[in-house]
Amino acid sequence: MLETLNPEYRFSSLVRITPEWMHRHHYRVLLADIDNTLLPRNSSIVPDSYINWLDRMQKQGIAVVLATNNGGKRTADIEKQLADNGLHIPILTWAGKPFPRAYAGAIRLLADYHTADSFDAVMQPSAVLAVGDQLFTDVLGAHLYKLPAAWLRPLSRNDFIGTKVLRLMEKCVTWYLTKKEVLPEEDDL
Repeated sequence: MLETLNPEYRFSSLVRITPEWMHRHHYRVLLADIDNTLLPRNSSIVPDSYINWLDRMQKQGIAVVLATNNGGKRTADIEKQLADNGLHIPILTWAGKPFPRAYAGAIRLLADYHTADSFDAVMQPSAVLAVGDQLFTDVLGAHLYKLPAAWLRPLSRNDFIGTKVLRLMEKCVTWYLTKKEVLPEEDDL
């Protein structure tokens, strides 16, 4: 079970994952979490550095889809901000991570944004990298759906109460994986 929580990659920040890195590792799609991955949990404003990063990803042929276990006005505000900056990035709300249906839903949503030919070219299962800040939702869910996962440092420690409990469990898992010397190095580019 604990091996299922071990990510293939670790990064200090989402922006450390560059289009060049994605191409070098043969990933064409980035399925990213929103809360504490793209922006702090209680914020609805995507930082300019992340807007620029998303723009660069798209311009260099990396398809991006966002998934969150939340929804409502905050997510609509995020979607509007992205669109106002010329970014056409689908967002799956109320995703239900870590359940595999969340990842299937994100992939289906991404397919709606692409023509059939261009989508088939990027959508080999091995071409998708899932990223997020939580082992028990983002990494576990990606692995349950048979996707590789990158685990990121959370942008903020302002977490929902249930997430705070999971963060304590993450510390135990991290200790175990580190002791076994199987946890990937952070920012091992």
